Amino acid sequence: MLAKCQRVMERSIVGCEWQDRVRNDDFRKKTVLMHILSQIDRQKWRWTGHMMRDTRGKWSKAVTEWYPKDGNRNCGRQRRRWIDDIKMTAGHLWTRVAQDRRLQ
Repeated sequence: MLAKCQRVMERSIVGCEWQDRVRNDDFRKKTVLMHILSQIDRQKWRWTGHMMRDTRGKWSKAVTEWYPKDGNRNCGRQRRRWIDDIKMTAGHLWTRVAQDRRLQ
């Protein structure tokens, strides 16, 4: 949904409509804007590294690492957690990878 909104905004910046049949890649080259989803992933990863390096014991780190142990599950498909995107990006050792500033 964000990507679609970004494409519509890029078209309005350039002054074209969808009937003109101009490719989205051409708009991105003209406007020199970064793809919104890659920007979100980059900022999320930077914040994760900042959170994991923090030694003050904030709630954000505790809530991110928390996993419900009661065993009860809701009906239907399980919701994606914020940490699931991080695990897909960095793997199961994401806590170690996030603390390394050279990878950001």
